[in-house]
Amino acid sequence: MKYLSAETLSQLDAAWNTWVGQARTRKQKCIRLRLHFIYLLIRHGGLRLGEAIELDEKRDLVFSTSTIRVQGERDIQVPEQVMAALLRIVEDPVVNGLKGGLTHVDPGYVRKNFYMVAENAGVDRSMGGPRVLRHSRGAELLNHGIPVSIVQKFLGLQSPVQAVQLKDFQDGEARQILHAHLRRETLRHTSARNAFAGTITSIAENGTMAEVVLASLSGLEVRATISVESMQSLGLHEGQTVMATVKAPWVVVSRPGTETSCANNFPGRVLFVREDSLMASVRLRLDDGTGMAALMTAEAVRRLDVQVDMPCTVSFAAMAVVLNPA
Repeated sequence: MKYLSAETLSQLDAAWNTWVGQARTRKQKCIRLRLHFIYLLIRHGGLRLGEAIELDEKRDLVFSTSTIRVQGERDIQVPEQVMAALLRIVEDPVVNGLKGGLTHVDPGYVRKNFYMVAENAGVDRSMGGPRVLRHSRGAELLNHGIPVSIVQKFLGLQSPVQAVQLKDFQDGEARQILHAHLRRETLRHTSARNAFAGTITSIAENGTMAEVVLASLSGLEVRATISVESMQSLGLHEGQTVMATVKAPWVVVSRPGTETSCANNFPGRVLFVREDSLMASVRLRLDDGTGMAALMTAEAVRRLDVQVDMPCTVSFAAMAVVLNPA
């Protein structure tokens, strides 16, 4: 099975961006954007060419959850930055009139241009085709520790042998494992800390506010309080995968066993402290491995005698939690 290395994929990504940027006319830009859209679906979503060109971008892309729906078969999550790139193409004025037919391009024409862009990147033309790109996405996931059976499931491979390999994984379990990888991919592109990826287990509305309970991938229960209006605008629902984040100034560090009024209290350990005359930045790690950062006054650090490797309780209020579909 042929596939491209990470370095070659980066070359190819750059060549596609350059090629689209060199379009001289509106018509040329339109077709190049459409082909780039198909490239992103295959390169990052692992779609077959036939699946990509049959996709209806109005119906099958869920931008709020970074999900591609392959009709009648499977849902695929992609990194947030990839979904953002797809959204930019959908919203470009030159493709506005296509109304769900953005990817409806002759497959022979798609392959011809994929090979051409590969040559522009200095890659063997036969290695720039849709099939190799799809296999390369699979190899990428495997190299990041995703089990082979999970990769097969999300690429939609269904031979009898592969079906046997899949039998130990339920859809929810597969989604959790893949999402853990996508979270790592997203965090590599940001400086985010204090982030919990997981699934909404319950939502309780009380007038204008709602309490949302999230079960993180490591098993922590994170509670968030948001307005019902915000909950509805985000389209939050039970079973949905979301990212919960907390800003450092809202994180409270205390001695183990300390009772607080915060809804979220987790055991952890201090990694290091960096302070000046007024403020201190404290880096921590929860017992489940989640990295945290707290911003405290230097006086509070001295009063609590915060030191490296000290066990502690890390707390934050439900109102301090920001939820976003992952």
